[in-house]
Amino acid sequence: MEQRDPKVITIVSAMFGQNCYIVYRDNRSDCVVIDPGLDWGKIIRNIVNLGLAPAAILITHGHADHIAGVEAVKERWPATEIVVGKRDADKLTDPHLNLSADFGFPLVTPPADKLVEDGQILEYAGMRILVREVPGHSEGHVIYLLNDTTPPLAFVGDVIFAGSIGRTDFPGGDFELLEEGIRSKIYSLPSETQLWSGHGPPTTVEREKTHNPFVRG
Repeated sequence: MEQRDPKVITIVSAMFGQNCYIVYRDNRSDCVVIDPGLDWGKIIRNIVNLGLAPAAILITHGHADHIAGVEAVKERWPATEIVVGKRDADKLTDPHLNLSADFGFPLVTPPADKLVEDGQILEYAGMRILVREVPGHSEGHVIYLLNDTTPPLAFVGDVIFAGSIGRTDFPGGDFELLEEGIRSKIYSLPSETQLWSGHGPPTTVEREKTHNPFVRG
């Protein structure tokens, strides 16, 4: 997908096909890391090879495949702030809540440095990032929007995918909440907005409003 500035690097963790994103501006040496997953060695190598240091780890939600690399990144760069939605914060430190215990590999991360809610503006690595809450896949799921870029970028975790939507059968899931959030928080964005999902390829608001079989615009 065509990018200008900032740049987005995607690292896919093999076990669940989960996407981690490194987002940075060309003229800076810092970045944000979104949802570092199970292949944390690959994530760290990419950050180092780019000559970057993370200012923040932005977590869309606290399921295990999206947080498995948080501790390793934090250990490598201790000043990095761990950021998560207020209602998903407990998942970081509870292997039952983050579902890792159910898959037989209980894991926890350090607690969050910053808890965020709908409407908050974050400033990291030269970027202004708007937080929007979109529950339904998990009760505290948030998305991160870069509205002042061309095109706008939205890191949407497991809310919506290319041609699909997030599961709602996990604890805290709710299809009606998810559907409402997609319509009000994602489909209301400019049509050219790029959607960078937790799994699978990126897509756009226009494409999903037109073609997504689960939630039509």
